[in-house]
Amino acid sequence: MLRNASTIGDGVLLIAALCFHSVFEGIAIGVAETEADAWKALWTISLHKIFAAIAMGIALLRMLPDRPLLSCFGYAFAFAVSSPIGVGVGILVDATTEGRVADWIYAISMGLATGIFVYVSINHLLAKGYMLQRPVAADTPVGRWLSVVLGVGVIAVVMIWNA
Repeated sequence: MLRNASTIGDGVLLIAALCFHSVFEGIAIGVAETEADAWKALWTISLHKIFAAIAMGIALLRMLPDRPLLSCFGYAFAFAVSSPIGVGVGILVDATTEGRVADWIYAISMGLATGIFVYVSINHLLAKGYMLQRPVAADTPVGRWLSVVLGVGVIAVVMIWNA
């Protein structure tokens, strides 16, 4: 019984963290200085949003036996609209602030989004992992570490390519 409660609590926490992360991603797009910067941020965010959606899907699949299907649709909807809400907030902030204040809001929102994403990655995907249906040779601590290094490398190349 405690294991199921922990899984449900972890799943809800993961979904809430991903939604919070998505709002701050959207703020970063909304306060971008130029249209080109906004497109770069959108490209980068869209690239990793796929993996965030996969993480949320795994959490929903864990919770599905214990939750009504309608609540799972509600969680997915909240995740889907969180980035556009953040973009709206970012546009509002950009319209009402200028200069250093807007720069600080951009830096803080990107920092929060990155920190939340790192927390979710380490706490939910690497530390707790998931139960495989059959053993996989790459599912070892070294394999997970190499996956993280590969992911960081891919994102670094994309960020250098966009700069």
